[in-house]
Amino acid sequence: MRFKIKLRKTDRLWTEFIRKRDNYTCQRCGRIYSPDNCRNLGVSHYWSRGKSENTRFDGENCIALCTLPCHALWGQDERHLYIEFMKRHLGQKAYDLLELRANIYKKRDDKADAIIIKHMLLEKDRRHKAG
Repeated sequence: MRFKIKLRKTDRLWTEFIRKRDNYTCQRCGRIYSPDNCRNLGVSHYWSRGKSENTRFDGENCIALCTLPCHALWGQDERHLYIEFMKRHLGQKAYDLLELRANIYKKRDDKADAIIIKHMLLEKDRRHKAG
């Protein structure tokens, strides 16, 4: 059964940030997308968005993945491979801290989150142009 996910404005900004941060590249298969044609490149939340507002816009919790097949595989049949990837990607200490953050309550604040994400996008663009 598939559920329709309701995206907030901050989710759209966050998707843009993660795609740019990961150079429009799927972190599982390595497929590179064009910024103009990256509809199949989504953002995977290791700890699901429904689990914790605290990790919804956490850069350590999110990576770019092809919606199909990569996100579907790591979200279902190959979850154990996603766990291994995240532990290698972050290191055990950062992984443990991310898990802790995922289990701490944070009140939703779209205005503050939008300001932070827009700032992160500007910084990413500024660094990209500089170098």
